[in-house]
Amino acid sequence: MRRMLWWSGLALGLSIGCGGDETTPVPEEIHCAILSPAADAVAYDRMSVQIGLEGPVVRVELLAGEAVVAATDVAEPMRSVTLEWDTASAADGAVALAARAFDAEEREARSEAVTVVVDNTAPVVAMGMDRYALIRGNGPVALAIEDPTLATVRVASDLAGVVYDGPADPAAPAFDWDTTTVEDRIHRLTVTATDAAGHSATLRDFPVIVANHGEEYAATYDPSAQVYIPEDYLTVDFHTRGSVPTHPGVFRIITWLTWDPAAGWAMQYTLGEGLCPHRGIPFVTQEGDSGEIVIELSYDMLPSTTVRLFPEEVRQPTTFPSNDDPLTFGTFFGHVAPLAPEDHVGQRVPIQMHFVLIDE
Repeated sequence: MRRMLWWSGLALGLSIGCGGDETTPVPEEIHCAILSPAADAVAYDRMSVQIGLEGPVVRVELLAGEAVVAATDVAEPMRSVTLEWDTASAADGAVALAARAFDAEEREARSEAVTVVVDNTAPVVAMGMDRYALIRGNGPVALAIEDPTLATVRVASDLAGVVYDGPADPAAPAFDWDTTTVEDRIHRLTVTATDAAGHSATLRDFPVIVANHGEEYAATYDPSAQVYIPEDYLTVDFHTRGSVPTHPGVFRIITWLTWDPAAGWAMQYTLGEGLCPHRGIPFVTQEGDSGEIVIELSYDMLPSTTVRLFPEEVRQPTTFPSNDDPLTFGTFFGHVAPLAPEDHVGQRVPIQMHFVLIDE
């Protein structure tokens, strides 16, 4: 009887000891990775982001920086999921995207980051020069376009049509233009810039001067580079004259007068040859109150009545007359007379006159 109990106890002990060999299962690992977009891709509007999965993933999140911008539950094992990202939630510029995956026990895995460039803004388009800047030769013309993903530029002249339509470098935007194939005169350029996201913007009618056979000349002012209305303006001369020397062979004159449009002045601007409209030969007069008056005059635009005023000894068939006498044909003048001077008595406004002479 005692032996039977001892055997039974031994058997029970062995049974309990075998139960202690059971081990805890190791959980299956999970992984995730950004499959698309690729690094440095341009992101705009709503972008599809494909995330690769491995293991028992039950939830996936998309992070832009540290912000969760999209998420989805995974009901069954999948090799990948696609999330939609509204890129407007991020500022323009570089953004690091990452995926984060969770299993049923809330264990998580995070992918390596992929940096993309968000661009939801149209380019800011400007020329890399002042209005009426002189351009000559065959080479790059500078632009000042703000857009990190600038892709293409299209440039058209009002006189020459499309002069460039092609790629542009966002770091140093410019376009090639062989100006020797177009007329030496004012060209008003329309520039359209398009970025890699498809956004475009246009700068219209920007004036430049093609001057392969011309130069700009600084004006000499009399009495000074301003217009002033004295108290006795009814009895004294208060007009302003600017002049540049003539030379043989000039067939086109480009001149423009500028002043502060916010000052509220209206001006009359006359171009001619000699000392002034009263002691010389006026060619053309224009008026304006916008702060800018532009005159572009070639010799063949002069009326016959004006040409007949030139003495035979200085008259040329295709170019403006010239000599060494500033009182006759030695100077081109710009003459400024304010309109409604009674509204500006005691006031003054600075002005600038510019002259570009184009040779035959």
